[in-house]
Parts: sequence; structure tokens; C-alpha cells
Amino acid sequence: MAVLMLVLLLGYDPAFAQEAERDETAFYGVSDGRWQPTSVSANSPYYEDKERGWFWYEEPVVEEQGLIESPNQPPASKMPAQEKRPEPKTQAKSAEAKPLSSEWFRKNMEKFRDKAIDEPTQENVTLYLYLQRVIMDKAEKFAHASQVSVMSDPVLDENSRRPIATFGSVAKDEMATRGTQKAAKKLAKSAGLWFFYLSTCEYCLKETGVLRGLMNTYGFKVLPIALDGLPLPNGEFPNFTIDQGQAKKMAVESTPALFLVKPGDNGGVIQLGQGLLSGEEIVNRAITLSHQQGWITADEYEDTRKVKTIEVDNKTINGIDEKTLNNPTELINTIRSNLKMQL
Repeated sequence: MAVLMLVLLLGYDPAFAQEAERDETAFYGVSDGRWQPTSVSANSPYYEDKERGWFWYEEPVVEEQGLIESPNQPPASKMPAQEKRPEPKTQAKSAEAKPLSSEWFRKNMEKFRDKAIDEPTQENVTLYLYLQRVIMDKAEKFAHASQVSVMSDPVLDENSRRPIATFGSVAKDEMATRGTQKAAKKLAKSAGLWFFYLSTCEYCLKETGVLRGLMNTYGFKVLPIALDGLPLPNGEFPNFTIDQGQAKKMAVESTPALFLVKPGDNGGVIQLGQGLLSGEEIVNRAITLSHQQGWITADEYEDTRKVKTIEVDNKTINGIDEKTLNNPTELINTIRSNLKMQL
């Protein structure tokens, strides 16, 4: 705009116009390249194609060697042809699954099914049904062989863990009940129950009847601890104590809260639960967690189980090496010997 005003006022002077335009370009700091120093060749690729603007990230065109040579420069020696690197050998294809084997069915059965659905010709459907029949026959033979193996080996027979016959199951349940009563009475002699409650807690009132039953049946001693310092509205456990920081130490968050407490060097505190619990659940939790703490023996705990525990220990599993895995007979004997000792 400044150049136009000067031209209108003073008349057009080419030299002055060029000078003014250079000054304006210098002021705004932008140049289109028309007034570059004379040391830059006017035949530069940029000036031949300046309309494209600034392309900072364009890769320069690399001329192939030998196509353009300087007249004063001796011709470049021909580079020897690069030797072709041998192509890497393709890995041998994995052996295909044996036709009609379990692996083959896993990989191909869906294809035959889909084809029978998409093209339900008599041939396609019949072929799929026959293949399905082969699978069913294989499964039936496997099931029969499994039954024979189980019947001939007491270690594999679930009847060894729990009787299958109804009268046998009833007998096992009765044995477990007697074992539970025995273990619970033993715990009641050495451990007691801490009962955290609030006088306004409806669940706490229901829990008092459960605790009375445990006291009468097994002989548990119960220490009621009032979080709000008030007695229970139903008059149960009048000889209560007021919480003096025990609840915070035990991380009591809801009521009723029950803890199994055993004094002495081999004692401790076990949280049985926070919330309303039945008498059976309290006893089962007390026996299970006490077994983990070593308060009752493994045999005493096993007598409370309705299913005999038979499992391979970690020592045996960790001792199985690759050689044993490749020898079915040795692998069977290793696992069976460990399980047999627990029968």
C-alpha cells in the first residue's frame, strides 16, 4: 500500500519502485526471492518453481550416478554389481495333523459345519453328520476307558474321598459333624469370642441368640464390648465392657463383629467376620482359621471335612523334570505314590 501511494504522488520510477519494494520487504521480514544477492544463480530450482513456496521437509532429488557427468570430470568407474544375498530359507511347515485325529477335528470341524449350514446339500450335511459321529464315538471310547481306569485304581476313585452311595454319604456327614463338635469344644477350652456391638444395631440383637447357642453347645465364653457404651435393649449380656480402643486396633468397621481370641504364647486374635453370622458359619470359620494358625492339628481338622482331602503336594510337583514328563509310566508312579500316602 505504501508503494502504491508513493507511485501515485511522485509518478512511476522503476528504480525507486524497486528500492521501495526492497525496503518494504526488509520491514516485514518476508521475501519471495526476487531480490536475493546476485551470487545466487537465477536458475536455482527454487526460483524456477517459486510459486510452490517454502517446502522445508521435501527430500532433495538425488540424480542417479552416471546420468549427468561434468565435462571436466573423468567418467566414474562402474561400481561392481552387488552380489545377491541368498534368501532366507523358509522354515519347514509344521507337520499337519493326522486326519480324523482330535487335533484335526479342532482345526477343521467348524469348516465342515459352516459349509453344511451355508450350502445345505445332502452331501455336505451327511458328511458333517458322519464326522460328528466319529467325534461322538471317540468321546464314548474315552469315557469308557476313564471308567475302567477309575474302577481299577482306588487313588483315582472319588469313592475313596467321599462315598457315592447315599447311606455312605450320610455316614460321612455324621462323622464330619462329630469331628466338628469335637474341634469346637477343644477351641472353646482355650479361646473365647469377642463380640463388638452397638445398642442401636438390630443385627447385634439377632446375634446374641446365636452366641447363646454356641455358649450352651460348645462352652464358648463371650466378651461383649459396647462401642457406644450402652447395654443391649433386649437385656442380653448385661455384664458388658466399654470399648477402650480395642475396636480401632481390631479394625472394626461394622457390627456385629466377632473375633476368636486365644491368650498365651501360642495365642492370638482371629477375625471371624463383621456382620450377622449363623452359628454353623461361626464354628466353621473358627475351625478353618484355627487350623491355619496351628491351634488344632491336621488330623483334627480333617475329621471335620465331609470330603477327604487328597491332593498332590508342591514338593512332588516341583520335583517332576522333563525326563519324567517324557516317561508316562514314571510320571504316573510319581503322582500316584504321593496321592496313595494320603488315602
